[in-house]
Amino acid sequence: MGGRRLRRGAVGHAFRRLAVGPHRPGRYNRGMYAALAVLAAAAVPAASRPIPATTAAAATRPAAEVLLPGDEPDAAAGAALVLYLPSAAEPQVERFKREYWPLLRERRCAVLVPPGRSTKAWTGDDAQPIMDAVADVQKRCRTDPKRLILMGTSGGAQMALFLADKLPDRFRAVIVVSTNPVVVRGRRYEWFYPPAATARTCPYFVVNHITHGDGLKYWRQVRAKRQADGASISIVPVLGPAEHYQPPPKELGPWLDEVLAGRQPAPLADPQAAAVAKMFAGAVAAMPKALTEAKAAADPNTFTKDGKEFRLTLAAPRGYLRSAREERFDAAGLPITELRVEHATWPIYVRLDARRSFKPFGDIVAAEEKQTVERGLLYQVYHAGAVKAGGRDWKLKCGSITYPDAKRGWVSALFLHAVRPIGDSMTQWLELLVLDETGRPDAAELAELFHTVAAAAKAQAIASPDTVPTR
Repeated sequence: MGGRRLRRGAVGHAFRRLAVGPHRPGRYNRGMYAALAVLAAAAVPAASRPIPATTAAAATRPAAEVLLPGDEPDAAAGAALVLYLPSAAEPQVERFKREYWPLLRERRCAVLVPPGRSTKAWTGDDAQPIMDAVADVQKRCRTDPKRLILMGTSGGAQMALFLADKLPDRFRAVIVVSTNPVVVRGRRYEWFYPPAATARTCPYFVVNHITHGDGLKYWRQVRAKRQADGASISIVPVLGPAEHYQPPPKELGPWLDEVLAGRQPAPLADPQAAAVAKMFAGAVAAMPKALTEAKAAADPNTFTKDGKEFRLTLAAPRGYLRSAREERFDAAGLPITELRVEHATWPIYVRLDARRSFKPFGDIVAAEEKQTVERGLLYQVYHAGAVKAGGRDWKLKCGSITYPDAKRGWVSALFLHAVRPIGDSMTQWLELLVLDETGRPDAAELAELFHTVAAAAKAQAIASPDTVPTR
């Protein structure tokens, strides 16, 4: 079983380069699935009622299709209107009718499926004809103009974000399936963020397949960035076939109920985070007792390194080797103040880092943890407290980090992160990170590893104590 080696820095900094921010739309990563308790809703028989579009803009185009919630002439009067934009290349409108339409009809929504100019892709030229069709249906069917819900799948979801970006005040809510937060502005693709002005009034519901790791990561970045504005962005990873079209997840119905009632739904809890927490629940529950009872391993291997500012020493049980990646950094002439070792067979890693800072170290760690979340990684802390190891008190956190990897799919790791002052100084700190990516962590084994490293962990300053901190 191979493993991913650590980046440099503290907990947040260590994972920072795993997700440094979006550069281009993500792609489907067909690797390991995270265990998710997310099931698609069952299909229900379709019911539709086409109405020909009559606007001048649509006169030379195929007829728009409108689905009404009843057979009466005024069945849609006062109802919400869902503007649905399917994928131009693979519309699958009939599947939408079987799977989404019953859920919408039950909530007395009308649906407009407008025609596109091309069978290959939606373009900016489609925006005006789409909105003309919306105005026509709202007028003839007398739907509620304040309850226009925008929905799209794949390329249609990209077009939906284009409309939400250009006309943010027109929509009550936005539902996008299988897309990245990308929007076209002029001739450039730019990253989409819900406008701050409508953050508290227009919630977003995002559905992506679990293998669409980059897309989920980027949407989590968007959610973190807009959280301070009061935005409601719910992100739902789903299982099943890795297709662009995805059936409605069970969370959609209750979310729609809140929207249709005129309320801003609270962002849904991330089901992937819950699945990861469940996967590690046994080890997490056993960890406090294991840390209390564990002792350092007998006859460990000792490793020493002269870093940029400190000489570091740690000990690890037999079977642990110096990290090859660290050696490459050193050979490249990039001295770093950390020492890394890893298990010879299993993806279990140890990093010892000495740093100097005049800021309270708790503030530094909190800022780096915040940055980790803002980069779209699933970062969770299950418990925190003090542990005595090597005759010193360490402040310790037990948690997990989950990120998408281009080769392995989703990777979830359980970590122990601990800090203590170097000597009596409150500006020099020793950090210790133990990271287990096996997916089956053993609390007793990790506790012994932690105590072995912590018992021998030392940092001797090389630079002058008066040196101005570089961080």
